[in-house]
Amino acid sequence: MTPSLRAFPVLDLSGDDPEAHGRLHGERFTASVAHNLATYLARFEASGLDRDAAIAEGARWAGAIAEAAPAYAAEMRGIAAGAGRTLGEIALLNARYEIAFTLFGREARKADGPAAEPDGCTTAGLLGEACADGHTRLLQNWDWISTIRGHCLVLRVARREKPAFVALTEAGIVGGKMGLNAAGIGLVENGLAGAVDGKNPYEKPFHVRCREVLDGETLHDAMRPVVATRRTASANFVIGCATGEVIDLETSPDLATPLHPVDGVVSHSNHFLDPRHGPSQMERISPSTLFRAERLGRLLRRHAGRIGMAEIRAALADHTSYPHGICRHSDPKMPPVRQTMTLASVVLDLSARQMWIAEGTPCDTDYALIPLERESVRAGVAA
Repeated sequence: MTPSLRAFPVLDLSGDDPEAHGRLHGERFTASVAHNLATYLARFEASGLDRDAAIAEGARWAGAIAEAAPAYAAEMRGIAAGAGRTLGEIALLNARYEIAFTLFGREARKADGPAAEPDGCTTAGLLGEACADGHTRLLQNWDWISTIRGHCLVLRVARREKPAFVALTEAGIVGGKMGLNAAGIGLVENGLAGAVDGKNPYEKPFHVRCREVLDGETLHDAMRPVVATRRTASANFVIGCATGEVIDLETSPDLATPLHPVDGVVSHSNHFLDPRHGPSQMERISPSTLFRAERLGRLLRRHAGRIGMAEIRAALADHTSYPHGICRHSDPKMPPVRQTMTLASVVLDLSARQMWIAEGTPCDTDYALIPLERESVRAGVAA
């Protein structure tokens, strides 16, 4: 089958006024913000958090974000104004990681709990020594709720006071998640759930930390938002720099531990590799995590020293254990509110400052090139 090109919409922003940026985001993606809010309220309710409790939780997170990250909070206010939503509703979206993964962990701990279809992201970092062209790269298949598809966007932001960046986010979430900046810093990440998640309530949320990573001009600066303060929920961050280093940071509420590339490759999925974080939860409801990271690393290492886009795409399109493989497809046996799929496949060339992104499953979707500089999105396969 010939791959198709289904590009994400790109929102180009410039300057250093976060509230103005948010307003443009909210105005352009009003319908998608409403859709995403309805999706998360339904998904949270399926895991036992009813609508009223979820809205109240969003209001509490609004205050916490305003205290921890004033500029991020200003951008949320802009989205709320532009999309005609309350600040608490937008804060709910921006703290959806903490809310969702705390709920997933609780479901996992219930031996008789309902089956879940949680995030199943698979990530990797490649040092230059592993790649044919010597470039440093980060990779991710972002697996998430299927009905969020069609309601995401790429932010491309030119700033004066901080590095320009390009990143994927969901409508209503300041973000972004997977992305890179003009300093050559890049980020991909995985969802994790641990036994002590929630012990530090209302700390700086995951999506705020992701944005702050992309504010960094050095690897040292990019790591700081992940490790400097305690966390509410566990998460995994793979951070790289164009000068030739990649580090994987596993985090739980009070601990952050590093993983380093082996033979130029480091890979991760949705369970802890360091036992010091305590019992991991995700494999109880998503057993495929136990092979996905190792398999992705193995598929890449067999081409060590000559990895290019063709080898990367083949690895990210792997269907072993379909539909629960590296390339994730919706499981029709699950109710729609619980179905997940690969919503995006992302390849970040940090050396070239390029994002290659496939909208949907990489087995049947071509990658579009989205450079840091504003220009037309181009289709094709990188050399």
